[in-house]
Amino acid sequence: MNIIPHPKSFQVTEYAPHTAALAIYNEREEWSAQVAAFCDSFKKGHKYALSVGKKGGIELIYDAAMAKNAYRLCSEEGPIYLYASDVEGLCYGLASVLQISSATAESLLLPRLTVEDYPDKDYRSIMVDIGREWHPFDKLLKFVDLCFYYKIRYLNLHFADNKLYTLPSKAFPKLCVEGCYYTEEQLCTLRAYAAARGVILVPEFECPGHAPVLNTYYPEVFGDRSKAEGGVFYNESGDVIDNKALLCAGSDRAVNGVKTLLREIAELFPEAPYIHIGGDEASIWLWNQCEDCRAYMQANGIEDVLGLYSDYVGRIASYVLSLGKTPIVWEGFPEKGSEKIPPETIVISWENHYQTTHQLLAEGFRLINASWKPLYIVPSLCMPAGDVNWNAKDIYEWNVYNWQHWWPKSVATLNPITIEPTEQVIGAMLCAWEMTFEQEIGMIMAHLPVLSERVWGVKCTRSFADFEGQFRVIHNLAARLIQDR
Repeated sequence: MNIIPHPKSFQVTEYAPHTAALAIYNEREEWSAQVAAFCDSFKKGHKYALSVGKKGGIELIYDAAMAKNAYRLCSEEGPIYLYASDVEGLCYGLASVLQISSATAESLLLPRLTVEDYPDKDYRSIMVDIGREWHPFDKLLKFVDLCFYYKIRYLNLHFADNKLYTLPSKAFPKLCVEGCYYTEEQLCTLRAYAAARGVILVPEFECPGHAPVLNTYYPEVFGDRSKAEGGVFYNESGDVIDNKALLCAGSDRAVNGVKTLLREIAELFPEAPYIHIGGDEASIWLWNQCEDCRAYMQANGIEDVLGLYSDYVGRIASYVLSLGKTPIVWEGFPEKGSEKIPPETIVISWENHYQTTHQLLAEGFRLINASWKPLYIVPSLCMPAGDVNWNAKDIYEWNVYNWQHWWPKSVATLNPITIEPTEQVIGAMLCAWEMTFEQEIGMIMAHLPVLSERVWGVKCTRSFADFEGQFRVIHNLAARLIQDR
């Protein structure tokens, strides 16, 4: 039975196909958008259109007794019954139907089976970098299609980085470079497209590092008052660095500018439960040379820039909570001052360098696993001569409670970290960085279904060879879903 991820419970009574009408029936108005989206995907994948409102094919049944995010699929005789209590479970069930079905001009064909299923971990996600390499708007819709198909709950969009700020801004319009930002109308379309497929969008605005774009267009707002001897700035290792990469953490003007952008983001994504505020890879030693940062530290009893870093993340996270959103932050802030960060904040543990997974758990944070190895897709991974070497099998042999790395400065390189199962780990995220859509899509197509398999069901229930055999069948339909038309 070709279903990815592998269901918790299924019984196949006969592999000879069950023939049903090429139709879908739904009495629940709240599910109309999902029906329309499924019909669109079904036609892309199977080339035939479903008759909407006709019985004898797929019949959707609201069952209040079912757990949230669960579904039950029954394909024995007569109609194909799909039961769910909410949109999330419904979309998972429809994705399973899409994977295991086939069609002729007259009929819908499924194995004779019963499936009952639900995910172990809620946070199953992919991060796409559109702040370094611009992605045309239509490509974002293709990521949503893949998330729906493989039951990936969240699509994280890295909207801002060194090169670009790709969201519209009324407060800071110079950030909107012509041809390299998404309009409000496009974002409305994306939100509706994702909602109809049960996919939740998570916007990311990276700060205080990765900020040259803000300092380039609005240095009077976001820049610091640093003075470098000879006009050259150095980090703690003595390397020359660009001081535009860092926002000021000590001035009201810079912090209020960040809050203004976050308020705009919350308004652009009203349904989003999370806002990702970045918080990694910041050259914070520059703050030692900033008059405003030194004054802020003195006034607030902060000993050094490590404490200022956690203080800054805490202030921004608290503001996100005031907007009615839960903040997500990279593991980039130090242990020093972590008590200032709201406990509701979710931390992505990715490098085990700034803080280890064990430290973050001890501090009480909920975690998302983004172990660099094997969950990162980076340019060197896609090059034949690349020095980074992992593949879909590596993801299959990984699990959500495991962190690995290749970088000598990470403690997870020589000694991969494995923790005891805990609800503090809410899921995992595949990350695609610094590439165009054309460069990354092949790797995403190969790795995303494996992530889904290993996070939907934490316990591995089949061999990689078995998984790979089913993947080959299912992959062909996924490719049809995202074809240009």
